[in-house]
Amino acid sequence: MRRFATAVLAVFLAATGSMVAQQELGARSNPLVPERSAPRIYLGPVVGYNRSLHSSGFQSVAGDVLCPQFEQGTDNGFYVGMSFEYLLGKPRDSKSSIIARVLYNNLPAAYTVPGDTLPSLSAAGEVVTSVVDHTADIKYALLDVEVMYKLNLFNSNFGITVGPAVGYVLTSERVQAMNLVQPLNAQFDPTFCPECEYINDGRTVITGRDNIPNHSAIRVAIKAGAQYEIPVGRLLLVPAIYYNFGVTEVSAADNLRINAFQAGIDLRFAL
Repeated sequence: MRRFATAVLAVFLAATGSMVAQQELGARSNPLVPERSAPRIYLGPVVGYNRSLHSSGFQSVAGDVLCPQFEQGTDNGFYVGMSFEYLLGKPRDSKSSIIARVLYNNLPAAYTVPGDTLPSLSAAGEVVTSVVDHTADIKYALLDVEVMYKLNLFNSNFGITVGPAVGYVLTSERVQAMNLVQPLNAQFDPTFCPECEYINDGRTVITGRDNIPNHSAIRVAIKAGAQYEIPVGRLLLVPAIYYNFGVTEVSAADNLRINAFQAGIDLRFAL
């Protein structure tokens, strides 16, 4: 009787073990419903904000001795484009990848230097002493190609990225001007600069318009930042921040270099 009970228990344990094993196997791979493999490639649009930082050392293109050096300029820009991500290692366990982007990158700058007092005309036509400032506005845009290495830290969705960016310059326009600040009822005397353009009811004189002289056609930069991946099904929402450091000068003649703080979001669809 004891041998029979032992035999029944052994058969029961064997059958139970077989059923558990079959359930686990079925959970992992049902031949009728094949398990979907983890994606390795992600592709999608990119959009973001630029806070561009220009450092330079140029004066008025009109050669006005009153014009000081333009040294620091900032402005708000944007970037937009497409990204491609390739996961390294086994996709399901991957914590690193290569990310490539093609971007339209807008990095403008606005310079303002206060300072001079000049004679101008009041509304009554009288000569008055006025306060002016000097401005320079730069429109600078690129077609950028970036290749970045991403590493997720602490076994989490938080990651760091770093890599080079090479951009082909599309726009490098510059406009310089002098503006009447005070008094409010004054305007420039047209004889001050007969060949210049006057706007804003004569309160602004355009001293020069040009493309940045001798500017490089290519800008090389190093881009580093941090990101966080938010999975939504087979879509990743990836907010990120970066610092874009210009390795090459935009113009050696003007000692012009451009860096930028960047913040944006990638939408990466699994392929």
